[in-house]
Amino acid sequence: MWHKIIKICYINNINIDYIVINFVYYNVFYSSRNRMNLHQLEYIVALDLHRNHARAAAHCHVSQPTLSMMVKKLEEELGVRIFEKGQPLKPSAAGEVVISRARQILQEVKNLREFVRSEKDSIEGEFRVGVIPTLAPYLLPRFLNDFLAAHPGTSFTIMEMPTEEIVKSLKSGRLDIGILVTPLDDKEIREIPVFYEPILLYTSRQLKYYHDDRVSLKALSTEDLLLLQEGHCFRGQVMNLCSAKGQRTHKQLNYQTGSFETLKAMVDKNYGYTLIPELAVDTRSKQVKHFAAPEPVREVSLAVHYGFVKEMLIVKLRESILSAIPAHFKKNDKFIRVRWN
Repeated sequence: MWHKIIKICYINNINIDYIVINFVYYNVFYSSRNRMNLHQLEYIVALDLHRNHARAAAHCHVSQPTLSMMVKKLEEELGVRIFEKGQPLKPSAAGEVVISRARQILQEVKNLREFVRSEKDSIEGEFRVGVIPTLAPYLLPRFLNDFLAAHPGTSFTIMEMPTEEIVKSLKSGRLDIGILVTPLDDKEIREIPVFYEPILLYTSRQLKYYHDDRVSLKALSTEDLLLLQEGHCFRGQVMNLCSAKGQRTHKQLNYQTGSFETLKAMVDKNYGYTLIPELAVDTRSKQVKHFAAPEPVREVSLAVHYGFVKEMLIVKLRESILSAIPAHFKKNDKFIRVRWN
């Protein structure tokens, strides 16, 4: 090795002793690749228990050379001899302290694993849930009371928030769960798709769409289209669906609203038409029109940060939502998933 051979280097006419080179090499290059790990701690505890390399290796399900090599590396890293040379095998004075601390660490790791396992299986606790405004008033009343009644140890603080705020709050820990439209395409957020809600047309009686059984997406005109205001993800979906980016919508009216109910009321008074998710309308109305297949849908998902461990809560929440929505929301094989961004 170069650091064992070179006695003196000359860099800018300054003498550098090989010992310094050896120290720098070990600490910068070697030690960074040889950090102690839990396996090494398990090996020294097993050696102390069995006082025999072969039996300790069998206990740890590794070969004897592997166990011996890893114990030696740990001793080198710590700078102490953990086990005395010779027979019978026994810890050194320093080794007794190291092994005692190793046992404590391994027990804490075991406790942590058991804690996480129990957390995954539990749904009890207080949770902060963010829901997008175009979904909250139509979805939450369908399942929330039944869910909370079935799980009295669970409580929710629910906030209506736009998608961007939900994502930021999940990352910062201000929210535990989001209910929103996906995909998000964010590597820090885990998406759990729940259902696929059809997007329908809600038309005034004066427009041609009123007399159609089903409407073709290609037949839509943006002239009479009423939209939600900027900032709502559903507006983005409609714009993507109608290829209306940068185009003027209703020819005389530019109405800024964040409410589907307002849009429906305007349409009822013959102010054109709008697109609306199925949960927000009475599908028996003649003003509601399905699109010709394949129908556009929005994918509704639960979203959590990848560090969220309450797996059973996600499972139960998803089951509760699925039990409260129409059966045809559960399939996406005949639909077009419309992006919101």
